[in-house]
Amino acid sequence: MKRKIFCLCLCLSLALTCLAGCGGEDTGSGGGASGSYAYLDTLPDTDLGGYEFVIAEACYYDSSDRPNMEAGSSELADAILARNAAIEEKFNCKITYEYYDPTSFYNEVYPLIMSGEKVGDIMDVTLFNYGRLSVGEYLYDMSSLPNIDFSADHWIKIYDDVAVTSNGRFGVGAAFANPYTHGFGIYFNKRLIEERGLEDPYTLLEENRWNWDTFGQMLSSAMQDVNSDGVFDDNDIYSITGGLDGGITAFYLANGLNMFRVNDSGDVEYAMTDSNVIPTLTTLKNMFAAPGTYYYGGGDSSECTNKFINGETTFYINITTRAEALRDMSDDFGLVPIPMGPDVDSYYSAIDHNTPIVCVPNSIDNPEATGLILDAMAALSYDELDIWSNQVKSLYYRDETSGEVLDNYILPNIVSDPVFMYSRIDSQFEAYTITAIFKPIARDQNSDAGTIIAEGREVCQTLIDEVINKK
Repeated sequence: MKRKIFCLCLCLSLALTCLAGCGGEDTGSGGGASGSYAYLDTLPDTDLGGYEFVIAEACYYDSSDRPNMEAGSSELADAILARNAAIEEKFNCKITYEYYDPTSFYNEVYPLIMSGEKVGDIMDVTLFNYGRLSVGEYLYDMSSLPNIDFSADHWIKIYDDVAVTSNGRFGVGAAFANPYTHGFGIYFNKRLIEERGLEDPYTLLEENRWNWDTFGQMLSSAMQDVNSDGVFDDNDIYSITGGLDGGITAFYLANGLNMFRVNDSGDVEYAMTDSNVIPTLTTLKNMFAAPGTYYYGGGDSSECTNKFINGETTFYINITTRAEALRDMSDDFGLVPIPMGPDVDSYYSAIDHNTPIVCVPNSIDNPEATGLILDAMAALSYDELDIWSNQVKSLYYRDETSGEVLDNYILPNIVSDPVFMYSRIDSQFEAYTITAIFKPIARDQNSDAGTIIAEGREVCQTLIDEVINKK
């Protein structure tokens, strides 16, 4: 059910920002909660006569993750409230929000767009919702909006390979709907690292030895059969777990691979038949194969998280900006990036299908107002980067090094895959990509990735051409 709120409250996905962010590149676009917002002076003096600028946002608005956005509750909240107030004053408009559950967003919105009803001036949605809207041709060509230069620094370019087509631009990354809140990393239990006689992951990272070879060796020693019964169960210590299957997918992408990709002609294509895919998946399967290595938890992500919180697994793969659940665990923990893959020379932190992206429904009624306010929101929110970074570090991490890892290794190396936009359009997309990765590695060692990929090769490409490429 949607809920309209005529206020300036934003959910965490709207507030969080990142990438170059945390290093503090100064674009001169704003000034934080007390700044002059000089960027607004470069925009046309346009009186919109009290125009209501509606943001349709697909967020879990009843979640405990949602921050307190009352004035004075935090520096970040004050910056967001001040930013929106400055835009409202500049253009004589009112910024409001309509919140939707992401799982039902598409089904609620597309009939309204089809009927010509205004859903919002912009939509802040998850990648999987964007893909369904995009192939359904419900989106406005954002390159046609006046008063926007998408080459400006305050537009985050992560989606440009797939959201910008020969027919126009239909999605964009912006700081107020941060695409970098969903990057994966690895948390480690400092006590278990010491007790198991493992090298300090921070030292390995500093010495450029944090890679798959080293990590695989650590996994083989990071578990403990506590009761020495020869069987690993809930009573024992496992090497690693993951609150999400996306953590296994993040390892695959960390070796520079894709599941779907955009080719030189601008078309999406199935990418899991590349020559280094099977060797990569074989290496990963071997890395996680030994009993006691990977704690599956019956597929229950909360069980996996609790296993790490309770000090019963040495490593934990999850989103790097979502460590709220770990704040009260007894053991100390640190954060490192996904280890460097064997075929790359950089760290990569993959995002997932719940990552936000900004788009515009084709039922908007005032493109000039949409362009002006959208650009202003992107520019002014870009200055919230340092504020957000400091808040994440102070609220969720236990040591300063975790924050340095976030800034220097994870956020600057975020990567995406087009499959995150399209996997929900047809079940076969996910079955022959994401599932082909995590199932043989973390769920069913008897299954074979090569067999799954061979079965899906023609099926996937045919569907891609029909549904996405419109051939």
